[in-house]
Amino acid sequence: MHTRTHTATRLLAGLTLALAAMLPAHATSNPGEGKIAINYSRCDKNFEGWGLHIWKNPGIPLPGVDWQKPMPPTGNTDFGVHWHADISEFGSTGTVNYIIHKGDSKEQGGRDMKFDGKAIKEIWVLDGDRRSYTSLDEAKKAREEKPCK
Repeated sequence: MHTRTHTATRLLAGLTLALAAMLPAHATSNPGEGKIAINYSRCDKNFEGWGLHIWKNPGIPLPGVDWQKPMPPTGNTDFGVHWHADISEFGSTGTVNYIIHKGDSKEQGGRDMKFDGKAIKEIWVLDGDRRSYTSLDEAKKAREEKPCK
């Protein structure tokens, strides 16, 4: 019986590894309840110095955030880095205003970006792309249309 148990355990471990290989790469930061997430991907995978200027209406940065000291990434996934913030920080409107930048180099055409954090919990941003995507699939499709060089 010991041999059967050992064989079954090895078979189960092999099956688990095979199933894991078939699953898509982890590309969501899984923001918790009451949180929003901004996911950011760079072709060069170099995120050093990139931060998030994030504010609520009317132009008030979140605590501890200013242009010279942007919010550093709160984590990373296979997609890139991400930032999480409490939706309660954005007041009754839930409007999340942001710019991803490194010094004066800004993403998304240098525009002030925003989304409704009450309706959209998580967005994906690609370097060199002016759009924000509301699903990982949309971001992947956009990257396929304009691949990294």
